[in-house]
Amino acid sequence: MNSVSTKPAGKLRAAGRDPALSEPTAADGRARTRREAAAALTAAFLAMAAYCTGLAAHGTYPFGPAPRAVNDLRHQYVPFHTYLWDLQHGTAEGDLFFNWQSGYGVGFLGDFLTYLTNPFSWLAGLFGRDQGELVVYVVSLFSMGLAASLMTVYLGRLRPGSPWLRALLATGYAVCGWGVVEGTVVPMWTWGLVALPLMGLAGEWALTGRRPVLGSLAVAVCWFGNFYTAAMATIATALVLLLRLALAGTDWRTRGRVLVRAALTTGTGLLLAAPAVLVCGMANAQSQPTDRFVVSVDTEPLTYLAMLIPGTLPKYPAPNVFAGILTLLLVLALPFQSKVPARERAGWSALLLLTAVSFVITPTAKLWQGMTLPHGAPFRESFVLSGLMAMAAWICLARMPRVRALAGGAGLLAVLVLLTHGQQPVNDYALTVALLGGAAVTVLLVVYVRGLRRPGRIAVVGLLTATVFASTAYAVYGIAVLHDPRDRGPARAGTMTELGTNARRALGGRSDWAETGRADHGPGVFVTNNDAMLLGGQGGSYYSSYVTVETATALRDLGLGYRMGGRHLQPAQNPVLQALLSIGTVLEPVGRDGVKATTRPAPPLVTVRAPGSDGAYGAPAGSVWARQQAALGARVYTVPELAPTGGPAAERTADGSGFRLRKARDGGTGAEQWTSFTARCAPGTRAFLHAPSLNGVARSEKGPKQGFLGDPPVVSAAMKELGPVPADGRFSFSVRAAKDGQVLPAAALGCLDGAALDARIAELRSTAGAVSVRTGGHSVTAELPAGATGTAVVGATAAPGWSCSADGGPSRAPVSYQGLMGVPLGPSGASRISCTYTPPGLHAGLAGTALGSALLCGTFLWPRARRRLAARSSAPAA
Repeated sequence: MNSVSTKPAGKLRAAGRDPALSEPTAADGRARTRREAAAALTAAFLAMAAYCTGLAAHGTYPFGPAPRAVNDLRHQYVPFHTYLWDLQHGTAEGDLFFNWQSGYGVGFLGDFLTYLTNPFSWLAGLFGRDQGELVVYVVSLFSMGLAASLMTVYLGRLRPGSPWLRALLATGYAVCGWGVVEGTVVPMWTWGLVALPLMGLAGEWALTGRRPVLGSLAVAVCWFGNFYTAAMATIATALVLLLRLALAGTDWRTRGRVLVRAALTTGTGLLLAAPAVLVCGMANAQSQPTDRFVVSVDTEPLTYLAMLIPGTLPKYPAPNVFAGILTLLLVLALPFQSKVPARERAGWSALLLLTAVSFVITPTAKLWQGMTLPHGAPFRESFVLSGLMAMAAWICLARMPRVRALAGGAGLLAVLVLLTHGQQPVNDYALTVALLGGAAVTVLLVVYVRGLRRPGRIAVVGLLTATVFASTAYAVYGIAVLHDPRDRGPARAGTMTELGTNARRALGGRSDWAETGRADHGPGVFVTNNDAMLLGGQGGSYYSSYVTVETATALRDLGLGYRMGGRHLQPAQNPVLQALLSIGTVLEPVGRDGVKATTRPAPPLVTVRAPGSDGAYGAPAGSVWARQQAALGARVYTVPELAPTGGPAAERTADGSGFRLRKARDGGTGAEQWTSFTARCAPGTRAFLHAPSLNGVARSEKGPKQGFLGDPPVVSAAMKELGPVPADGRFSFSVRAAKDGQVLPAAALGCLDGAALDARIAELRSTAGAVSVRTGGHSVTAELPAGATGTAVVGATAAPGWSCSADGGPSRAPVSYQGLMGVPLGPSGASRISCTYTPPGLHAGLAGTALGSALLCGTFLWPRARRRLAARSSAPAA
C-alpha cells in the first residue's frame, strides 16, 4: 500500500504508484487513458451481456414469457415510471410536487426522489407509455454496465495493474448476487452499484488532495441518484479510507488532513443533494410506521458462507453477496499472497470479515440501514460486501500471486464447497460454477502468473474473459430458473394488458374533473396496486412508502380500506365516501377484458359547509357513520342495534362496544357455520357493514358474500355493502369468522338512505358547491357561491404541506374537517380560496443546496485567488 505523501496536494502521487517508476510521457498517458476507457467499456459490455444472456437462456422478459414484473417491481416501479412518462409528456394529473392521480391526491416529490432519480429512469420518455416493464429492465441493465465501468477505473486507483483483469473483477461485482436477486427488481437500488465505486473515486481524490470539486459533485450524484444505497456506499468508502490510512506510513497530521478533506468533500456533496435527503427524510418521518414489519437478520453461518458461491439462491432471507467465481478465488487466495505485505493482507481480510458480521448483528445492521431495519428484504446492504470483495481480490491479483497462493485459494474453495454443498441456497447451478468455473480460473491464473510472452498473455486473458462471462451468465441463468414466478402459481399477464388498455380508454382524459367528479377504478385491482398511475384517472389506489399518517388515518376513519399498515390505499367502495371525495365515474371489470364505467352525479372537488353542519346527526359518537355524516353535513344513515340470532354464540363484550365472535367450525359435518344477526332499518335502504378488524366473510339473504381481510394494524378492511333492506324492515346478515376472539362493533351496520344522499349531493352541486374549480400541478383554486360562510372543504386529505388562503388573505395550513382539507372562511365569509402544496423539507433542502453551491464555488476559486495573491506579493517593486 502506497503511503500518503506529505508533499503539497498538487504533487501527491496516486495511491499505489511505485516511486521508482519514471514519469510517463504525454503519449504514454494518452495510451493509458485509451486502455482504461476500452477496459471500462469492456467491463460494461461483459456485465450487461452476461446478465442478458442468462435471462435470455431461460426466456425471462424481455427475451421470453417468464415474467420479471412481480411484487414491488409490478406494483410500484412500473407504475411510477409510467407516471414519470406522463410527466415528461405533459399528460399527468399533477407535477413533481403533487400527484392528483393517486390516493385522492398525495405528495409526489418524495416518491420521485426515492423511486425515479436513478438517471437512467429518465429515459422513460423515450419509450412508449405502455413499455414501463422494458424501462425498468433498461434502468437496471444500464446501472450494471455503468457500475462495472466505474469499478474498473476505481480498482486501478487502489493499485495499478492490467485494466483488462480489473474489468473481469468489475464484471463480477456488477452482476453480484444482490444485483441479480434484489437490485434488478428494485431499479432505483441498482444506483447503489454505481455509487460504491464512484464514492470510492471521491475518497481517492480526498486521499491525494486532487479534484475536490469533482469529488463533491460525485458524492452529490450518488446521494441524489438514490440516497438509501448511497448512505451504505458512503459507510463502505469511509471504512476503505480508514483502512488505507491505517496502512499508510505517514504521520497522524497528514492522516488528519486527509480525513478533513474527505469530510469536507462528503459534507459539500450532501449539502448539494440536501433536497433529496431532507424531502425524503421528512416524507419518511410523516409516513405510516413500519416497525411492526421488521424481519430478523439472523443467518446460519454455513448458509452465509454458502452465499459466497455464485448462483446461490436462498429460500429465506440471507445476504446475497457473491461477486463472481474469479473474485471468490482471489479473495480466498489473499491470505496466502506473500507478495502483499502481511499487515495489508490482515487489514483487508479483517475488513471483509467485520463487514460480513455487521450484516447479521442487529445494532450494526441498523447502522447500515439508516438506524431502522426495513420492511422486506433485510440485507439491502449486501452489495457493499460484494464491492469490498472485488477490491480485496484486486489487491491480491495486482501483485501477481504465486502458484502456491492460488493453490491455497483453490483449496479453500474446495473446503467451502464441501462445507456448504448440503445447504439450501446451494443448487446444481451454483455447484457447476464453483467446480468447473473455479477449476478453469485457477488453471488460467496459474498459467498467466508463471510468465508468458505478450501473445500468450493475451490468449490467457481472452480465455479468462470467456470463463468469467460464461460463469456469470450461467449463474444468472440458474437464478432465473429457480426464481421463476410461474413455479409459485399462475403467472399474471404484463402490466399493460388488454384489460388495462380498455380501462385507460374508458377513463379518458378530462380536464374538468375537479368540477364534474373524479374517475376512479373502483374496488379490486385491475392490473397493479398503483392502477391510478398506470391507467390514469384520479382514483384512490396508491402503494408507496410515503403514505402519510394523516392520509391513511383520515381515509380509514371514513371507511376506506388499506393494506400494508396503511401504505397501500384502496379505492372507495361506499357512496357517501365517494361523494365526499368527488368521485363521479367508477370502473369495474366485466368478463375477461371488458370494462364497465358507471357515472353518477358528484359534487365538485370544493364544497362549502355551513357553520355547525358537522354534527353526528344521531349516529353513535366516534363511529364511521358519525364521521361520514359530519363530513357530508347531512343525515343519510340509520344505525340500528344488532341482535345475535343464531350460529356460534356471539357474546357481548363487557363494555358493550361489540360482540365477540368465535371461529366457525364445522364439527366434522362439512357444513359452514355462520353467526347470524338481525337489525331493523327503513325498507329500501341499503345496508353497509363497517368492521375494519374483521377477518372473515359476511353475507345477507339478498346480497353477495363479502370478504373482510382485517388484520390490525396491517390491514384495515373497507366498508362493504351487504344488500337492500326488505319491505318488512328486518335485515338479517351472517358472519363467518376466521379467527377466535374477534369483536364485531355494536355499531357495525349502517343503513343508507339513497334519496337523502342524492338530495345532499344535489345541494352540494348547486347551492353549496364551488362555482368553478381549477387544479394546477400542486394547487387548487375555487370560486365560491355568493355569501359562502363556514368552511370550504376540499375533497383531499389534510396532509402536511398544504397552505390555503381565503380571498387572498394570509396563508395557513388547512384544518382537518373529518380528515379532509378544510379552509375556514372567516366571520364574514369569502368568495374565493386558493391552496398550494409545498413538499415538507424542500425549502430547507434548497437552502442546503445553496450553501453547498457556495462552498463548491469557494473550493474552486480559492486556489486560483491564492495563487494570484502569492504572485502579487512576490512581484518585484517597480
